[in-house]
Amino acid sequence: MKRKIVKFICVCLSLVCLIGILPACGNSDTDAIKLSFKSALQFDYLKSIDGKTVTINGYMATSSPVDGSFIFLMNMPYQSCPFCIPNTSQLSNTMEVYPKKNKKFEYTTQAIKIVGTLVVANSQKESDLFKDEYGYKFAFKIVDATYSVLSQNELDGNVALWQEISSSGIINEIDKMYNYVNFLCSWNTYFINSYKNENGEIVPGYFLYASDAKNYIEKDGAQWNYGYRDGYFDGIVNKIREIDDTELEDLVANVRNAEALANKALNELNSGNYTYEYQYVEKFDNYDYIYTLNKGEELSEEFSLTYMEFSNWLGNWEM
Repeated sequence: MKRKIVKFICVCLSLVCLIGILPACGNSDTDAIKLSFKSALQFDYLKSIDGKTVTINGYMATSSPVDGSFIFLMNMPYQSCPFCIPNTSQLSNTMEVYPKKNKKFEYTTQAIKIVGTLVVANSQKESDLFKDEYGYKFAFKIVDATYSVLSQNELDGNVALWQEISSSGIINEIDKMYNYVNFLCSWNTYFINSYKNENGEIVPGYFLYASDAKNYIEKDGAQWNYGYRDGYFDGIVNKIREIDDTELEDLVANVRNAEALANKALNELNSGNYTYEYQYVEKFDNYDYIYTLNKGEELSEEFSLTYMEFSNWLGNWEM
């Protein structure tokens, strides 16, 4: 049986449009607090307005549930799947919005204005996060909400460039890039899950060895080999500059920062800068070698900072 790495990833849901569902009516946003995707990254700020009426502009992801029970709201059009923080099920730059009681959302591809009540988790601890039926976790949601379609004069002046960026698919490529960089920075936290062999016997899972990590990177067609190939980061930069050769240099700089971090982490792996210890692994009820990266904490911190830089860039595009 083929072994597969278990990791939390955002999986695209159905792309079927909603049919026969009553459209949501517009709400008055006279007293609503204007929320932005960038400000939503600041948990302390969210806690300060917990329970308040908020308004925010965005687009429905096409993978929003077909029954209209809630939507994935993003600040970019043409996006099918919610963004997650790499190697987690935690939503990133995506909000879950729930309609009023006994109401459903009708799907639209147009830019919309949401008005609803902000509800924030008690803390950012894993155990306190909200969790939806698909397994996504998030620190806040907007409930009791309605939406109205935005008119052209309500849209930001940069909307044309933003739509060009979104339709190009480059954001998806950068999201994929960050999954590669995350693997390099924390490969020892990835694991092969337990499975049954051809005799029906359970083969215990295990956390990756250094040799496994190298295979997943260097072997042609392996899961993260795409990022290891020559010219990978240059290709992303070239695609960004094809969209606009002057206005997106901050995004280019972020990709270059990610490239530098990837090279640093790869050098740590190739130089053998890690230790390992034979110990009991509760997750798999088995004894095995567990690897620790000498600069694991440093790499994880640098990854978080670089990815947050990208999230902030993404969140700056408001309509």
